[in-house]
Amino acid sequence: MLSKFFKKIPAATIIVPLFVGALINSLAPSVFDLGPMTKAIASPDGLNAIIDITLLAVGSQLTLARLKKALHRGLVLLLSKWLTSIALGYIFFKAFGRNGIFGISALAFIAAISNQNNSIFIGISGDYGDEYDIASAAITAIISVPIFTYFTLSMLGIADITPTSILDLAMPILLGIFLGNIDQGFCEFLAGTQKYIMPFLGFAIGCGINLSTILRGGAGGFILSLLTIGAAFVISLPLDIFINKRPGWAAIAIYTAAGNSVIVPALVAELDPSWQAYESLAAAQLGTVVIVSSILVPLAASFWLKIRKAK
Repeated sequence: MLSKFFKKIPAATIIVPLFVGALINSLAPSVFDLGPMTKAIASPDGLNAIIDITLLAVGSQLTLARLKKALHRGLVLLLSKWLTSIALGYIFFKAFGRNGIFGISALAFIAAISNQNNSIFIGISGDYGDEYDIASAAITAIISVPIFTYFTLSMLGIADITPTSILDLAMPILLGIFLGNIDQGFCEFLAGTQKYIMPFLGFAIGCGINLSTILRGGAGGFILSLLTIGAAFVISLPLDIFINKRPGWAAIAIYTAAGNSVIVPALVAELDPSWQAYESLAAAQLGTVVIVSSILVPLAASFWLKIRKAK
């Protein structure tokens, strides 16, 4: 009965545990403070460890036999996301300035559309994609850390790039690529582990989310969430369909926001104090985007796929 329920929810293996984790963290945040073992799974360090394992597993699927097709798909998604972030970020900044519109500052808007939760992408790929889509997550992972946002902000003259962040992201992926290519058995073994990792990853992500953030983000947070998801249809979706020759769900799947996007306003304000006045509200709004996009993007990807199949 539970398995039938899960099948009705898009990317349920990650979304349901994520919501459960967020609910527990919102209502009883100290429930896991029993000791180091129980506390670890609900901590940022525990989440990072699971993300490292996930990235290693994803990297192992990027074998030489799959490299060309996976690299092609991943780069189209990556570059389309980057172009969208630069183009829309520039237009927003020029049209509305730092203050933005609807209470959404330029900082919050750019941070939202230039980030993604690669774990959600992997979860959706597991439901709707093939081995090439899963392997392409090694490329799209670049979008899931603040370095991609910093790069976008840097292009707009707002922030500097930290080279060590690139190395920090690349290490587990490169290790996975190495192990997956020297041992086919290792590649096949890790391919099967991802579906088991997803529920734990979703739960760990959820444990870092407080649902009260939605209230702090206000209406601006909801509007920003819709703008973030809507940005997928500007450049990424057409390119995924016409260049990758794919249905387009993957383009929608990269328009979530990872939990680390919430810290971007503080980091930018530290680099440029002139943004400090926007820091608090931008962080709250990004927190709303993290929650709302994690729920709506899998639904949007599923709905879009049904539309494509109906044609």
